[in-house]
Amino acid sequence: MTERLKAPVEPAVLAWGRKSAALSLAEAARKIGVDEARLEAWEAGTDAPTIPQLRKLATAYKRPLAVFFLPEPPNELGFSALRDFRRLRPDQRQPFSPQLAYEIRAAQERRAVALGVFETLGIAPPVFDLTARVSDDPETVALRVRETLGITLAQQTGWRDPARAFRAWREAIEGAGVLVFVLGGAHHQVPLEEVRGFALADRPLPVIVVNGQDRPNGRTFTLLHELGHVLLGQTAIANEPEPDARLPAAARRIEVFCNRLAAAALMPRDALLAEPLLAAKQGQPAPWSDEEIEALANRYAVSREALLLRLVEVGRADQALYQSKRAEYERQYAAEAEAANEGGFAPYRYQVLSHLGRGFARLILQGYYQNRLSLSAVAGYLGVQAKHVPALEQAAFTRAS
Repeated sequence: MTERLKAPVEPAVLAWGRKSAALSLAEAARKIGVDEARLEAWEAGTDAPTIPQLRKLATAYKRPLAVFFLPEPPNELGFSALRDFRRLRPDQRQPFSPQLAYEIRAAQERRAVALGVFETLGIAPPVFDLTARVSDDPETVALRVRETLGITLAQQTGWRDPARAFRAWREAIEGAGVLVFVLGGAHHQVPLEEVRGFALADRPLPVIVVNGQDRPNGRTFTLLHELGHVLLGQTAIANEPEPDARLPAAARRIEVFCNRLAAAALMPRDALLAEPLLAAKQGQPAPWSDEEIEALANRYAVSREALLLRLVEVGRADQALYQSKRAEYERQYAAEAEAANEGGFAPYRYQVLSHLGRGFARLILQGYYQNRLSLSAVAGYLGVQAKHVPALEQAAFTRAS
């Protein structure tokens, strides 16, 4: 029988993974299902695990498979858990769930993988050099964001479909030098009630993570909100459309800025005020029908709630209308979410690609094309079995509609 191929891993990384999980050799060997002597040989470099064994090891150590293909153990100072991130309720103070803690760590480790691959390829990572201060005018910063991303109003109003709009904003942000990951699929589920998204503002290659359980237009708003945190060099703190008054003043200012930036980037003031529907309101807050709200929200591929809040900001709707409609929309969204849960998952390759993003997947595959990464390393970085790489490759380089 042909011996299974060994995984190309560094012994020091294996030892780091076990120790960072606070497991003894005996405990780890028992979890993985191997002799203690064999695990010790892996960590000494006299032997190496197979890919299936490495997968068991990653599960036991609660680390993404990709991290074990790093050339050296990651700097733990850069892998500390986020203290703050966007939550649905600002008074939610319990510790992270194990799954959320894992996803935060996985995002940090995946960034380290990407930086390592750029170094292996001898290519400098893209530089996202846009910054902002919380004292800046969100409207002005939003115009700079759109200019940096290269998204025109004609393009945006042509998308219509919220899912298509999210993909387009995501790819533009990835193209500007930000890694964007989405929690979703069969293996990356975190309740929306716990987190909508978070950001890692380290540069180069800052990271935005968005919860895929949200509706597509909600994900788009989160994406732009978290981009605001990247511009500020801040992690995220709260996630209500209107930050809770109980937040500390400094935190509230940050959240208000990021929300206004997201709204201004998605619905530029001048363009919105020039819309015929708004011109017909004669420049004053006025009643809005459900049909008018729906039509305008669809035009900008945003949620009705985000649109109404923006109309309040530009003086074309009042707060009472927003509050009444918001409660109505929340009931509708809950019903839609329940119906959506009855459906199944997308094909595996699209789950993986949705989670990792085309930018990250294409970078890893580029390493393979240039003979800098082995097939097993590519599979490890992408978190899939080698047999799935060809289908994932095809999906990664096929333009999404």
